[in-house]
Amino acid sequence: MEQLELISGFLDGIKPEPILTVTQWADQHRILSSVSSAEPGPYRSDRTPYLKEIQDNLSAHNIIETVVFMKAAQIGATEAGNNWCGYVASMVPAPMLMVMPTDETVKRNSKTRIDPMIESTPILRKKIAPHRSRDANNTTTQKSFPGGVLVMTGANSAVALRSMPIRFLFLDEIDGYPANLDGEGSPIDLAVARTNTFSRRKIFKTSTPTIDGASAIQREFMATDQRYFHVPCVHCGVLQKLIFSQLKWEKGDPYSAKYQCVHCEELIEERYKPVMLAEGKWIPEKPENADPKKVGYHLNSLYSPLGWFSWGDIVKKNEEAETDVNKMRTFVNTLLGECWTEKGDAPEWRRLYDKRETYEINKPNKEVCFLTAGVDIQLDRIELEIVGWCKGKKSYSIDYRVLVGDTGGTKVWDQLAEVMNETWITEDGVQMRLSKVAIDTGYNTSHVYAFCRRFDLSRVIPIKGQDKQQLIISSPKAVDTMASGKKTGSMKVWNAGVSVIKSELYGWLKQEIAEDGTKPNGYCSFPQYNPEYFRGITAEHLESVMFMGFKKYRWVKKYHFNEPLDARVYARAAAAVVGIDRFQPHHYDIIRGTTPGIKNDPQVKKPRSSFWD
Repeated sequence: MEQLELISGFLDGIKPEPILTVTQWADQHRILSSVSSAEPGPYRSDRTPYLKEIQDNLSAHNIIETVVFMKAAQIGATEAGNNWCGYVASMVPAPMLMVMPTDETVKRNSKTRIDPMIESTPILRKKIAPHRSRDANNTTTQKSFPGGVLVMTGANSAVALRSMPIRFLFLDEIDGYPANLDGEGSPIDLAVARTNTFSRRKIFKTSTPTIDGASAIQREFMATDQRYFHVPCVHCGVLQKLIFSQLKWEKGDPYSAKYQCVHCEELIEERYKPVMLAEGKWIPEKPENADPKKVGYHLNSLYSPLGWFSWGDIVKKNEEAETDVNKMRTFVNTLLGECWTEKGDAPEWRRLYDKRETYEINKPNKEVCFLTAGVDIQLDRIELEIVGWCKGKKSYSIDYRVLVGDTGGTKVWDQLAEVMNETWITEDGVQMRLSKVAIDTGYNTSHVYAFCRRFDLSRVIPIKGQDKQQLIISSPKAVDTMASGKKTGSMKVWNAGVSVIKSELYGWLKQEIAEDGTKPNGYCSFPQYNPEYFRGITAEHLESVMFMGFKKYRWVKKYHFNEPLDARVYARAAAAVVGIDRFQPHHYDIIRGTTPGIKNDPQVKKPRSSFWD
């Protein structure tokens, strides 16, 4: 008997591990941590049935090589990626690379997602040593386990992307990657090249989409069979994909939202969603693109499980975004999981000219809460616009000025310094100075830097326009300043998403005053400027071109002078730095009571006698 037990034990020891899919592994082993999950405890794949096929295609024994996932928020996609990482460490140890947009996002994800997953999942805790800062095998960016390693890096690091061969590659939020990394090409291509030596490699590409024609995940998805999750109607049983236009609700009550079947037109209450999801299946819309080694999936937030993000939440977000182009862009990208199409048709300049108002130039009315200026530098002049900002991002052009002079000299810069020290008195007696001035660094850069050094960064900032940036304003980055080919120091420079701002501005310029005289949020008011100004502020339009089979957009001049447009863009960027995009109504009242430079504001440096002092 003892001999039989020994033989049985030996056979059990050499018996191979059962072949599991990623989903099966997660259901058997994964424990969600309270640190990173709203539903801590054992992972349940039946909460997100739509992730099963995606996860299982990442399983080692599956023939699929590349999985593309174009997704919205609030659908559990992050946990699917984490499940795959845990599965690899536990079942098929090998070198694995996770790439996120930046090193900062990598560190945050490691601390808030990966570490809690390891700590809460026993099978992983046995294989991966506890995190210790001096342990080279388990750091914030590297998790070693028997037979393999998980390396995590930002897409902004070319060295890390070409440093090791890998079998498993997780490319997360690829729309946030730089298009060209240090002149070496796409970080996506650099990372994929690391997998070439493995015949059974796996590549998982995920992202929330961004701009139509510029979105990396859109290009990847369009090159697949384009699978959408179809669920049955609880009334007629016909399969259909969930789309926002079929949500119906009572006006003023987002949480009355129900889904209208596209076939029988009956309304479906959201409480039936778990049944619908459980019986759903992925159906390709482009079967002609079928590839035995590559599949693509699209999912929006309408599929979010009960208790996560409801149809009512989606409707509410849509209503909040109706008068704010930036919120609408976020809604389309993050909740619908769709690309945003830039609206770059400039309004007709004559219509804006005819809508001019009769208020006095350089006399802000009582609605204005703070002032910004955008400054554009040319060879022989400086052009700037002073803009007054009101509640709801409404604005008044306070003045548009052209300071004539050689910008390689000194006099014209001293004229700009005088503007910095001006005080405007509103019609109800409030004193104001410029809260923030944004100066373009695209021309005579060293002179711009020298001027900015005269003032505290709380008031004057150098700015650089970035067409592809999707944020209105980014955090400042230090850049080297040069003189005669030598480094003289550094300067913090803000990048502005000029394409985003132009699209927003053109949307605002097309708005009309309501019959009762109410101005919509974002409405732009102008005094009696000449026609040249209005031609200039509408001088560009967005043109679409086809490049390698994909649509791309570029801003093209239709009028030779576009300085008024640039100056307004920079003034808007300056308002973003002040914080206008985060303001609640009461913030405008608070900021109206404080103005830089009044009552010996300690943040303002004492003016120098000349820009060169």
